[in-house]
Amino acid sequence: MNKNRHSGGPSAPDMRKLSDALALAQKGELGRAVALFEQATRGAALTPQIAGFGRDLQAAVGNAAFGSQRYDDALIAFERARHYDPHHPGILLNIGNTLFRMGAHDRAAGTLEQARSLHPASPDTLLSLSAALFQLGRLAEAERLARQAAAVAPSAPAVWFNLGTALKGQDKLATAAEAYRRALRIAPQNPTAAVGLIQTKQRSCDWSSFDDDAAMLEAIASQGVPVQASMMLSHRVSARSLLAAAQAHARTIRSKPVRLKTKPGKADVATIAYLSNDFRQHPVAQLLAEVLALHDRSRFRVLAYSYGPDEDGVERRRIREGVDRFIDIGSLTAEAAAETIRRDGVDILIDLKGYTGHPRPHILAARPAPVQVQFLGYPGTMGAPWIDYIVADPIALPPELEDGFTEAVARMPRCFLPRDRRYEVPPPPPRSACGLPADGFVLACFNNAYKITPEIWAVWMALLHKIPDAVLWFARTTAETEQNLLQAARSAGVATDRVVFAPWAPTLEDHLSRLQNADLMLDTLHYGAHTTASDALWAGLPVVTCLGHTLQSRIAASLLHTAGLPDFVRESLAGYEDTALHWANNRAALEAVRKRLRAERDGGPLFDMNAYTRSLDQALLTMLDRQRRGLPPATFTVVG
Repeated sequence: MNKNRHSGGPSAPDMRKLSDALALAQKGELGRAVALFEQATRGAALTPQIAGFGRDLQAAVGNAAFGSQRYDDALIAFERARHYDPHHPGILLNIGNTLFRMGAHDRAAGTLEQARSLHPASPDTLLSLSAALFQLGRLAEAERLARQAAAVAPSAPAVWFNLGTALKGQDKLATAAEAYRRALRIAPQNPTAAVGLIQTKQRSCDWSSFDDDAAMLEAIASQGVPVQASMMLSHRVSARSLLAAAQAHARTIRSKPVRLKTKPGKADVATIAYLSNDFRQHPVAQLLAEVLALHDRSRFRVLAYSYGPDEDGVERRRIREGVDRFIDIGSLTAEAAAETIRRDGVDILIDLKGYTGHPRPHILAARPAPVQVQFLGYPGTMGAPWIDYIVADPIALPPELEDGFTEAVARMPRCFLPRDRRYEVPPPPPRSACGLPADGFVLACFNNAYKITPEIWAVWMALLHKIPDAVLWFARTTAETEQNLLQAARSAGVATDRVVFAPWAPTLEDHLSRLQNADLMLDTLHYGAHTTASDALWAGLPVVTCLGHTLQSRIAASLLHTAGLPDFVRESLAGYEDTALHWANNRAALEAVRKRLRAERDGGPLFDMNAYTRSLDQALLTMLDRQRRGLPPATFTVVG
């Protein structure tokens, strides 16, 4: 017997098995190849050649899993590849891209920074790191890296798309538009660049080729191209096409399902959880905070899962105070976040983001809760099999619009938009302090500028011609957007001093205070006022709206009906114009409406949050009861 055979030193690899493993890998039989490789190298010294083969084999396994959107499996394989070659920039890039897809943007950025230090001129690494920094809100750095990527790979459309997105995020709209156009010159049929360009034009109120843009969005959406439907909500796009776009986007979102615990058929206290990155100075927090505190604690335990910035503001404090537990999951991957939610025993998970800025749909795609609901943050369908319900109401989402939604509709008896009533409405400043005429008629629209479209602008210009002392009052936006609006006024024969821009209000109370200086609020058309309409009514300012054919265009109408002002809701632009003109010519009557709004604010149905929360509680219990009885989600209306 050879005594040296078991001396404890490293053995030689089994070259035959290594050869067989290589052959299997080349045929794509990666699982068998990995098994043979591990057998062949068990106990053997890792020579550079063997380490390189192990690295490449695990990278191939990771790439296959990544391509199938099995990101947790991909990450495991790439980490094994890194074990063989800790400083390989391509492996680090793959790990960073996987972490990015898993929603762990901070970890992704750190890994991608390591990859960049090893290969500073890699356009793929620069591109990925730029995207991660964008998601972290580090927009100037994202732009700088996107420019570097464009410099080294100017023929790649993706680098120009990323640059356009980084610029758009900083409101550098003209240069963003040029970056998107550069991407389209390289790849004329690139739908994401086309949608990015159209959205940038909307944000700058550039309505050139508006009809052509609408037709392009319809075509892109109806063809099921996976672009985010949220980027189309403010344009003239049909509900059917928005559904197709949402479904196509949802099909790109996959996560490994978590294993739900089996629960008894009935429990005294259910656990509900809200998921968002907007627990900060944001309209969602400003609307929702009081409801969280009012949930019936004999029926519910209330959690909040946050993946947003930890701002020390009044909104975040009120959210924290209103829930039983506040959990920060910002550093977790989607799978880890989903496992945390499952482990916490959440019965109903309520997503407050949908597809709006910085969403984490992969968490919901893992199905960490038996019932999953989208609410408040996104006014459209998610087109996703992992969202069971959307909370709405009979005006905002009537039965005839249900075929544009994959979710079952949980209808509140009145407007589904809540309100935190703890914000005071201070006395208004002098009109002169707001740049407004002392005695003129002030028509206000504080919606985001991207919601303004040529059809509604034409009505507003007609109103200024017919109301000689009227001015239009907007929220301040970018210099480019303001110049475009002023030019549109000049083109309509309206003096530019009749268009006034209000600066950013530091607090919500400051905004509510100044709103009282308006006489009438005018809503936009395709994407109407939501929080801005609620703010106006809270401040005693009536709103005129045109009832649309999508959820995002009907929420102001729902608010007005609940407030007892149905006459301010019209079904055509002609009726909208006539209504605004009527009130401009009957200012004493309008002042009486405003006084009634202020008098009924605390006792009327629109802002009765105790009754609202009882209805929401009942809606959630109905959803959970159906699930526990083994019934599928179904549309229902809460009686109240």
